[in-house]
Amino acid sequence: MEDCVGVVHLTIKSMKEFISAILFFSVFTASAQKPGSPPSMEERIKKTKEIISSEIQLNSTQLKITIEAFSNFFTQVDQLLKGATPPPNPIQLKQLEAIESERDQKIISVLNENQVKRYKEIILKLRGPKARTR
Repeated sequence: MEDCVGVVHLTIKSMKEFISAILFFSVFTASAQKPGSPPSMEERIKKTKEIISSEIQLNSTQLKITIEAFSNFFTQVDQLLKGATPPPNPIQLKQLEAIESERDQKIISVLNENQVKRYKEIILKLRGPKARTR
């Protein structure tokens, strides 16, 4: 029974970290929105592009793939969580983790070693301090 409690704790901890990353992407574009309305896909993509481009020098192919990966990520997350009440249930959490992993794999596949290191640092920073202890 104690083992199950630990698994649930880790799942809840991971879920909170993931939700904080999603919320971060939403919050930093909220100033351009009407109060209470979520940022548009275009605004999230624009802000993500600004953050990553300011931190990593990407060529046009790398930038295109990165933007496509984040666009697909945001679309899939929006579809998964549409109409759901927070926090995500364990099934949604696993799906969110898979979507995030797919995004990261696509991006990492076109980056060099130094860019991969920097990308991982950016993602950790965007997730917040709790994600750094995973």
